[in-house]
Amino acid sequence: MKVDRMLEIIIYLINHDNVPASYLAERFHVSVRTIQRDMVSISSIGIPVYSEGGKYGGYSILPTYKVKNSDINSDEQQMIIKALESLATSYTNDTLNSLIEKYNAIIEKEGGQKVFWDFSVTKENAQVQDMNQLLEQAITERKYIVFEYRNANGKRSNPSVEPLAIHYKWYAWYLFAYSEEKKQYRTFKVARMQNLKILNKISTLEHDNVEKLMKESEQAYYQTCIHIEVQFPHEEVSLMEEYFPDCPVEQITETTSRIFIDVPAKERLWKALLLSFGNRVKVIGPENYKKELIETAQKFLSNYDI
Repeated sequence: MKVDRMLEIIIYLINHDNVPASYLAERFHVSVRTIQRDMVSISSIGIPVYSEGGKYGGYSILPTYKVKNSDINSDEQQMIIKALESLATSYTNDTLNSLIEKYNAIIEKEGGQKVFWDFSVTKENAQVQDMNQLLEQAITERKYIVFEYRNANGKRSNPSVEPLAIHYKWYAWYLFAYSEEKKQYRTFKVARMQNLKILNKISTLEHDNVEKLMKESEQAYYQTCIHIEVQFPHEEVSLMEEYFPDCPVEQITETTSRIFIDVPAKERLWKALLLSFGNRVKVIGPENYKKELIETAQKFLSNYDI
């Protein structure tokens, strides 16, 4: 729509100076002539747009018109915009991109960047990004979905659920949904979902506050955590404090210390982390978890001629 395009043009010009009509035409998928007419319309509503001719000419908005945020200082402005930009590395969404554009327009970056974050290692692949967009659509339209799913143990299933929310935790995206068949709320890792289809079936169920339901489900999940004792030489204390900052270190002998960590029983990440320490740590218990670690290590070594 013309009004929406004009608003986006105003936002873009507030955040940029001397933008060629050809660039705006390409960005908004219209002709240069349409952009010229839009500029006339924008000027007619009181936005002070001016143009510069020549090879490097373009459109700008008078600097005195640009909005400044006096309640947030320069460092805080940079922190907020970097947080938004970092979120964009793991979440593709037009609304988020527009928000970044708008916030840049309001705060007008000052003083040079002091804090740099790189979340590219946590960026989900294109399949997950596409899946999230379909899930958002299904949630908005309150439609049921069906998909192929592989759990952490490799078991496959074809759940049909009502999607309620997607959320980002543990460096991955998850779907929170209600299974009418099982009469329970369930969480699915989006990266393990395939062949997602939105059904024509529309939900008529009324759910409690979704954020509250997610917290309750998470608490129930954490109740299944395993309490693991890990011992290590005292010189490795700083390493353990780096990886497990919330776990108090206890010195049990002159040369040995230990920590207790609570880990989700079905998450492989923790096993991989503990195994990555090699002989620098020793898992004392529980016995069944220690055996699982040994079996995992043995299976890994079985692939090699040692």
